[in-house]
Amino acid sequence: MNFFFESIQSLINLIFLIVVLGTVVISWVFADRLRKRHNADFPWNKALAIIGIEVLTWIAFNIFFEIFQANWMWISIGAIIVIFIILKRKGK
Repeated sequence: MNFFFESIQSLINLIFLIVVLGTVVISWVFADRLRKRHNADFPWNKALAIIGIEVLTWIAFNIFFEIFQANWMWISIGAIIVIFIILKRKGK
C-alpha cells in the first residue's frame, strides 16, 4: 500500500512542479512582451503572490498526504461516512 501512496504523491508533486515552473515561464514571457510592445512594467508582485500561493498549496498537500499515509484507513472511513450523510441529507 505504501508504494501506491508514494506513487500518487510523486505524480502530484511532479504536477505541482510543472504548474509552478509554467507560471514562472508564462510570467516571464508576458513581462518580455509587455516591455517590448508597450514599454510597460509587468506586475511581478501579483505573479509572485500567485507563485507563493501555489508553493504553499504544494506544501500543504504534502503535509496532508503524510498524515493521510499514516492514518489512511481512519480518514477513508470518516470520509465515506461524511459523504453518506451529505448524500442522505440532499435527498430530503
